[in-house]
Amino acid sequence: MEISATPKQVYDVLTNTAYIIKIFRDAVSVEVDPPGRSVLGQKYHLVSAAGRRKIDIFLEVTELVPDQKVVTTQRPGGLFKSFRQCTTLLERPGGAVAETTFEYELSLGYIGRVLNSVLVEKLIRENLSSYSTAVKSLAELVPLPAGENA
Repeated sequence: MEISATPKQVYDVLTNTAYIIKIFRDAVSVEVDPPGRSVLGQKYHLVSAAGRRKIDIFLEVTELVPDQKVVTTQRPGGLFKSFRQCTTLLERPGGAVAETTFEYELSLGYIGRVLNSVLVEKLIRENLSSYSTAVKSLAELVPLPAGENA
C-alpha cells in the first residue's frame, strides 16, 4: 500500500502500542508487557471479538528494524496455532510503500465447538484487510500547528 507519509511516520504508527486497538478492527482490549513503544521481545495479549465471543490472541515482537520493518509472531495459547505478521517499509517519492504479510494457522482446539471456524476465518480476513487501511490513515494524519491544539 502506498502511504503519503515517510517510512519513519509509518514505523512510528506501527510501534506505538496505543494504536493497536485502532489498527485491529475487532480488538476490544490489549495488555502490553513492557508497556510503551514496541521493543524487541515485547508481549501482547490482545482480546478481540468474534460475534458475541471474546477471543484471546498472544503475540510477541520478534524483529524491529527502525523505519524499515516490524515483525510479530504467535506466543503459546489463544486463537492461533501459528501466526506471523511482517510489515516492510520502503521509501518512495512522496512517501512510503508498506507491504504487510500475514501467515497464520488457527488453533482448532481453541475454537472447538464454541466458534464456527468459517466465521472466524472471515473475521480474521476482514481484520487483516482493514489493518493496512488503518495504518495508512493514522500515518497520514497531519499534526496541528503549535499553539492550535489547546
